[in-house]
Amino acid sequence: MSNKQNSKAGKTKANAVAIRKTSGMKLDMVTVISLIVMAVTVLGILCLGTNLIDVGTNALMENYDTAYASERETTYKAFYEKYFNKAEKEYHVANKVSISIEDMREIAKLEVLSVSDVEYIIENENNNSKGINTWLEVPGQGMYVVDLQAAEFVVDDSRAYVLVRVPNPELSNISIDYANVKKLFFKNDMFNDSYKVGEDLARQMLGTADLLIKKEFSSNQHFYKAAQEAAVSTIECMIKQFNPNYPDLTVEVEFY
Repeated sequence: MSNKQNSKAGKTKANAVAIRKTSGMKLDMVTVISLIVMAVTVLGILCLGTNLIDVGTNALMENYDTAYASERETTYKAFYEKYFNKAEKEYHVANKVSISIEDMREIAKLEVLSVSDVEYIIENENNNSKGINTWLEVPGQGMYVVDLQAAEFVVDDSRAYVLVRVPNPELSNISIDYANVKKLFFKNDMFNDSYKVGEDLARQMLGTADLLIKKEFSSNQHFYKAAQEAAVSTIECMIKQFNPNYPDLTVEVEFY
């Protein structure tokens, strides 16, 4: 082979080697750039993911705190109501004072109904040896009373209820209203003008009137029924007045 040919072949090999080196350097640069881009991308993804995780975590924690607070409040109310109702049932726990009936016990005889009657007493001359004719108008009065010291009181604070068992009303203080006795007619024998005779007859007539008035009061069922109704109304009104903190207080009265 001639020198020219050898020289040309050598140049060809040298060019080939130079091309390979240049291509290798370009390939290495592309690879490095690609790796850098990938690294930056991964780092960005990691940062974004971290931010997303932080945001999600914060939102989750806020939801948890809200749910916890709500559940704690619900649980507290449930337990409070449960044990408060239990305590109120067993021990009558309430923000009210107890029903008072002590003032009622201090009343010995409770006056419930005042009654009155008028009797007309006539004395004819034929009924006496003195020849006197006279008519008297005699008013009388009485009072029905209830003995509260003999009463029984059943008090239920939780139901705002009072049962009162009292003796039946009894009639007392029966008397003649002497200040208003009227002499409607009087005629004396012309031969008998003794004041003493007139006074004795008047006293006798008033005694008769007293018996009639008592009989009328004790036998009059209208008076007795009215006395019971008045006793119920009076006792109920008094107990409610003594307990203004119980506007819905129920009072029942029984007689024995």
